[in-house]
Amino acid sequence: DVASVAPEAVHHVEIGLKSSWFDDRATVNLALFRTEIDDYQATVVDGSIGTLRGFLANVEEVRSQGVELDFNLRPAPSWQVYANVAYTDAEYRKFENAPPPPELGGGDISSVDISGQALPGVSDWSLSWGGEYHRAGSVLGTTGELFAGLDGSFRSNWNSNPTPSRFFVVDQYALTNLRAGYRADGGWEAWAWVRNAFDAEYFDFLNQPGGNLGMITGQPGDPRTYGVTLRVSL
Repeated sequence: DVASVAPEAVHHVEIGLKSSWFDDRATVNLALFRTEIDDYQATVVDGSIGTLRGFLANVEEVRSQGVELDFNLRPAPSWQVYANVAYTDAEYRKFENAPPPPELGGGDISSVDISGQALPGVSDWSLSWGGEYHRAGSVLGTTGELFAGLDGSFRSNWNSNPTPSRFFVVDQYALTNLRAGYRADGGWEAWAWVRNAFDAEYFDFLNQPGGNLGMITGQPGDPRTYGVTLRVSL
């Protein structure tokens, strides 16, 4: 019955280690995980029922597994740094009637077997990092603290098409954000900020609009932006 979609069944196992060092000034956390989803809901194509379009149905099984490492260090009361790195291996365990990728479209192929291929939207490697420094200070006769910080992230290549395609590979990219400002003890703060400080060019995703073959569109990521923010807590 192609009109009914079974619920997903998720089986998740995670094991890890949490540790603290140097009188709790440093923490290191490690986690290994594996997730299996039976009857994963996805768009499929079934030529046996004469359809010319994909429809929502169940993929027999998908699997995601990997490892994640978190690190946080406060070497002095005035500053803190952190980093996170994760490796993820996510794939269709069995998907025999997936929609064909654009490079196979327009012909007699109505579906393809992508069992063992990667899930969309998942990078093998992802990283994040950052830090902040602060010190006591005064502005406009108020007491508070001055601060400066940065944070960044990285994603390795990933595919944005449900069926992996060489035309939908989103290239790896790294982003860096900067900020500096003042927090007053009286409940207000102001800071200047820069997002995507090095003006990296990247796509949030690539997409094939419906009703056409061969046209690929993309959503560009935000360019370098900057501004000033004032926040008041009443």
